[in-house]
Amino acid sequence: MASVCVEANRRRLVQVNELPNRPKVRLGKVSDKDAQSIRVKIEALIASKASGQPLDRETAHWLRGIADRLYQKLAKIGLVHARGESSQAVTLSAMVEQYIGKRSKIKPNTLRNYQTTKRLLTDFFGPSRPVSAIHAGHACDYKQWLVGKYAPATVSREIKRARQFFEYAKDHRLTAENPFAKIKAGSQKNSKRKHFVDRDVIEKVLDACPDNNSRLLLVLARYGGLRIPSEIQHLTWGDIDWHGGKFTVRVPKKEHLDGHETKTVPIFPEIRPYLQQAFDEAPAGSVYVLPREFHADCFAYQRVQRAVQRASMQRWEKLLQNLRATRETELMKEYPAHVVYAWIGNTEGVAEDHYLMVTDADYAKASAEPSAAPTTDEPMAKAVQKAVQSVTVLNRKEPSPENEQAVSPAIARDTAVQIPPRGVEPRFSS
Repeated sequence: MASVCVEANRRRLVQVNELPNRPKVRLGKVSDKDAQSIRVKIEALIASKASGQPLDRETAHWLRGIADRLYQKLAKIGLVHARGESSQAVTLSAMVEQYIGKRSKIKPNTLRNYQTTKRLLTDFFGPSRPVSAIHAGHACDYKQWLVGKYAPATVSREIKRARQFFEYAKDHRLTAENPFAKIKAGSQKNSKRKHFVDRDVIEKVLDACPDNNSRLLLVLARYGGLRIPSEIQHLTWGDIDWHGGKFTVRVPKKEHLDGHETKTVPIFPEIRPYLQQAFDEAPAGSVYVLPREFHADCFAYQRVQRAVQRASMQRWEKLLQNLRATRETELMKEYPAHVVYAWIGNTEGVAEDHYLMVTDADYAKASAEPSAAPTTDEPMAKAVQKAVQSVTVLNRKEPSPENEQAVSPAIARDTAVQIPPRGVEPRFSS
């Protein structure tokens, strides 16, 4: 498990073979007897961490009495927690809660995602598992456990969040290494769940909506490309520029990025009638475009889902996100990419991986027959005409109908090739 080595300067160290990367604990100029004694204690620490059992009395007493310098070396490789911290602070469950508690202005969806990752980690490792007792092999096993339960995109997302948590633990010296550092997360792209929502489908769903506010919610997602519900929660009547034909949208997801806190979206023709009706029907003094109940996380989703059911339409994958993705796919065919990215509020990479789609209409357009094919004689006639014009220009003469009719296609081609440039005399005369 561990071995004592002697360096060239006769200083001794303990190489911990049981831990990843086989870290070394340098002891300095100590006797072989003292070095072997420390090795035994280090092996006891490793066994305790691996099994989750408390230290034996002798090792615990030795640990309390060693110098800070040696203690810090043991803490650096994850065998002990830093002095002054309780053992509870380095359990897996406590580490994740500590990480979440340190985040400022955490979004509800982000918090929910963090709690999901915490649940999965603790389900696999156990909530009281010491953070420092989890190594790369355990992380690999965790990934395989996820693979057996979830889609590749979900596995990728969970591995990335676990790596994020353990990087925090490493930075705060709760563990010597990040066990997920070398675990390949894979791609979060899942093209199988992309679905283009046709306009005729949306028209049927709009007809099934119970009121205009529900219809406005739907068109803001399908034709405005808004994130629902986060980007409608702060949309006010003061954000609507009726004269300019646009409205300003606050982007909570990117408010931490300078210059990306808001975006400006056109009042597309598909949106305007529903937006105008909502304005006309809004009570005096109303601030928000949609009533407050629409701002709840589940309300908007459920309202769209029920409208789809009432329209007797089959529910599509990623109900709200695919509305937004469909709109971006449409806009990319009409406007420059940088304009569309600004309106939708994402980047080229995100759009390519998660939003843009190849539709059935694209295949139909590509496979359609040409509208009119040229006749067999047209290319030859044009070639003859161009050849005659070339000869005329070279000789600086105006073309005449007689000359055009007299030149055959073969002569015209030969003449166009063989006539030398003006001003060039032949080297030999005949």
